Amino acid sequence: MGNGRKIDFWQENWGVEGLSGDSIYLNRREVSETRVSEFIDEATVGWKEERVREIFGDFTGDQIYKIPFLHNVPDDHRIWFHNLLGSYYTKSAYSWITLKHVGFGPHRLFWNLAWKLQTLPKIKVFCWRLGHDILPTYEKNSKIRRDFDCMCPRCGIEMETLIHALKDCSRARAVLMYGGLNNARVEGCYRRCVDWIEDTAHSLDKKALSDFVIVLWNIWNSRNNKFFRNMEDEAWVIWDRAAGLNKEFRIFNFVERLMIPKLNGEKGWQKPGAGVVKINFDAAVDGSRMSFGLVARDHEGFVLGGRAGVLENQTGTEWAELQAFAESV
Repeated sequence: MGNGRKIDFWQENWGVEGLSGDSIYLNRREVSETRVSEFIDEATVGWKEERVREIFGDFTGDQIYKIPFLHNVPDDHRIWFHNLLGSYYTKSAYSWITLKHVGFGPHRLFWNLAWKLQTLPKIKVFCWRLGHDILPTYEKNSKIRRDFDCMCPRCGIEMETLIHALKDCSRARAVLMYGGLNNARVEGCYRRCVDWIEDTAHSLDKKALSDFVIVLWNIWNSRNNKFFRNMEDEAWVIWDRAAGLNKEFRIFNFVERLMIPKLNGEKGWQKPGAGVVKINFDAAVDGSRMSFGLVARDHEGFVLGGRAGVLENQTGTEWAELQAFAESV
């Protein structure tokens, strides 16, 4: 990005990955700007912070503020974001697709944390579905069925998106405030849950983040009870149920290291120490006669010697093995 005069922010990706016209927080009719240059204060050569925050929200606005300005403000030109030199070539595209597939996309911090949460597997799956925004909200259902109402069934004020169901709805916010969640995390403006959780993760440790996701899981269950049974618990009941999932049932016993760990026996072959001689022997029986063979190796595996022979045997295969053992000694 240079002076921003050539960038149509409605149609083009600019600044950081994923930043485009779909990132705005306001209704499209309320935004008259079309070029990125209209967000730049030419007098101070800086961003118009209030307007940027109003249009894109706090989280995306902070990312825009971090975009530096170049000296002499050159013209805009296209670059390939996933290459250090900004040049596109086929190999870099394949590398980017591969890295995105294994979790190195724009929300790699979230994906690294999701499966490390100290909680039950089904809540980890819930967190994974949060990240992909695939939980069945009213807003998603209304896109499938035209006669389906997209408004939130609990507050009836706004369209029920995932971020609304778990954070912005008055019923969800009551649970979060009851638990004493930082006001900045409740009042902040986010378009998607994955942005909110990833931002929250910067101020929580591993245990606290696991508790936070468990609270969201219980909020979602309460929302489902309203949808399927027309019943919804009070905020303190939902919070206590989430706390009880950690304390009373002690779920961390299943995912943490055991207090008395199991002894793991050594598995696989290990090279013997210096000076050790290993002798392999075997025997075979044919009627009243037996044959045996043995070979001796040092600790490096080199053959030191061997022997083979035929003996009379009237006792069977077990004694033949014992006889071969005696010959090897």
